[in-house]
Amino acid sequence: MVQTVAAMEAYNAHWANSFIPRAEILWIILILILAVIALWQARTFVSKF
Repeated sequence: MVQTVAAMEAYNAHWANSFIPRAEILWIILILILAVIALWQARTFVSKF
């Protein structure tokens, strides 16, 4: 998928104006943490059987 320069500038401006510091990286970390929690929950659920 090819993005135009205007689209990339809008994307960067969106994250630069975010109220969360380093939001462009923080959301990736949040998703990874949620994935680890989900895997742990699934493992504990399956181990009960």
